[in-house]
Amino acid sequence: MEDMTRLELMTLLLSLEALLEEDKTEKALEVIKKVLAEAERA
Repeated sequence: MEDMTRLELMTLLLSLEALLEEDKTEKALEVIKKVLAEAERA
């Protein structure tokens, strides 16, 4: 897996922030788990 660019990281974090602000914690956790799983494969 290639390293995330600064823009990609900011986009991911802003998306997670938006989900959490809307109390969509389950969806935010789902995204986090997918990112972690992908990072562990690298």
